[in-house]
Amino acid sequence: MRQGCYKLKQDNMNQKKISQEYEKAIQYIYELMKSGELTIGSRLPTERALAETLGIGRNSTREALSIMHGMGLIERRQGSGNYISENVGQSIKQTILMMIALKTVTKREVCEFRRMMEKSVCNAVIHTGLMKEQQERLESMVNRMMTETGDALVDIDKAFHEELIADTGNNLWITLMEAVVEVYREWIDYVIKHADGIKKKKLLKTHEMIYDSLIKKDIETLNAAIDEHYDIIEELLG
Repeated sequence: MRQGCYKLKQDNMNQKKISQEYEKAIQYIYELMKSGELTIGSRLPTERALAETLGIGRNSTREALSIMHGMGLIERRQGSGNYISENVGQSIKQTILMMIALKTVTKREVCEFRRMMEKSVCNAVIHTGLMKEQQERLESMVNRMMTETGDALVDIDKAFHEELIADTGNNLWITLMEAVVEVYREWIDYVIKHADGIKKKKLLKTHEMIYDSLIKKDIETLNAAIDEHYDIIEELLG
């Protein structure tokens, strides 16, 4: 009995040591990113190099890399090694999908978050102003929406909202919004393809209103247009 307790105690101590060591490895990699030594797409040191540099076990190094891979911070390339992920937003997307599956958040909450973030994005664009090229791209998309149908219309709608996000120039917003948009996309595709003629016309009109409000820097009309846009979507999603 005493021998079994001793073994359990040793196992717990070993587990605690590994936990402390992999946390040390994660912190070290974070510091390399913070200092600029590692950037998006950079190749990480090998497990062996990390273990030797930090004076920790290879198992702890492997555990640290596995955790960071699970978080979407690094990607593994067969036969090449580990790299800083070029698509951190994918990890955020998977987390949101998991939360929806576990019912810790609802579709309605995701829609509401998307509505509020779009208002923030557009208000930021009004504050910074649109360059001529950005205006022309948005105007072209709005005009094309009036003539396209089916998948082509879905693609233009997606491009319109992506352009709004990109026009902020804020990388954190871009990462967060791209992840949310990816989750949201399937629902929007359904709405656009299944909305009746009247609802679809109203939905397309809101894009024109959003664009016009951005050009005129009319925040009140802009927010009203965004509300109408998402009211229609939420109504059709049920």
